[in-house]
Amino acid sequence: MSLATCAVQAAPYQLYLVRHAHKAEVNKAAGEAAAKDPALSACGKAQAAALATLLARVPLTKLYHSGYQRTQLTAAALLSPSRHLEGYPAADIQNLANRLIQQQQNALVVGHSNTVPQLAELLSKTPQTPLTEQDYGLIYQLQFDGNNFISLTTLQLPTPALCEP
Repeated sequence: MSLATCAVQAAPYQLYLVRHAHKAEVNKAAGEAAAKDPALSACGKAQAAALATLLARVPLTKLYHSGYQRTQLTAAALLSPSRHLEGYPAADIQNLANRLIQQQQNALVVGHSNTVPQLAELLSKTPQTPLTEQDYGLIYQLQFDGNNFISLTTLQLPTPALCEP
């Protein structure tokens, strides 16, 4: 009698990384706290809605956001009964990368101009071009098969009419 060994195949999954939507301008009179943590502008709300429409049929289980309201509001636009918001510390991108690889689930991560390319680089092990403060709507789509990175595709979210100059 021979024993057949079955290797458990990990299911492919995708991670989507995006910078938060356009942030609102804050009046300096509002104070330093408001300036450090602005909400979304009207354009930003339209961008978040466009992102939600684009990813509506993607089976995302977790929507990660940093501790800032602009990232939480961007991620919250994609909420549904099967999707859950989860915060992460923006200063610890390496730990987030490790968690994403360990969990092996489709997820969206909403970050910042300085953290999104860094996270894409950590996950793909390929150099990424930095984002500027004016870069909005770039989506990094990373595909994995278990712990193995397969590909990285960058997509550009169409600019909502509300955001046109």
